[in-house]
Amino acid sequence: MRTVTFSKPVVDLKATGKSIKSLRIENGYTVRDIQNIFGFEYPQAVYSWEQGKNVPTIDNLLVLSRLFDSPIEKIVVSRMVEVEITCNSSKIEKLCNKNCDACKFQLSA
Repeated sequence: MRTVTFSKPVVDLKATGKSIKSLRIENGYTVRDIQNIFGFEYPQAVYSWEQGKNVPTIDNLLVLSRLFDSPIEKIVVSRMVEVEITCNSSKIEKLCNKNCDACKFQLSA
């Protein structure tokens, strides 16, 4: 068994909310427009996204991406968080075949 530090991406809810609001305004949509496009009875879901309380579902992100003519990566903001994991070397190899800068997951012993 070995303990390693694993950096993984997580969604930054507040920054994602700011991104959604900024892109909405930049593209000339009101909250009511977005509410109507999604068929929501009330605008609270849109406000909840923009305040960083919730994130849209993947389906809704695809719609936002089309509406804003923007890649999802520009809508969803992520940050890296370090997590310690304990596992055997075969599991570590599945995460990272190369312990180098080119690796998707940065591991350190």
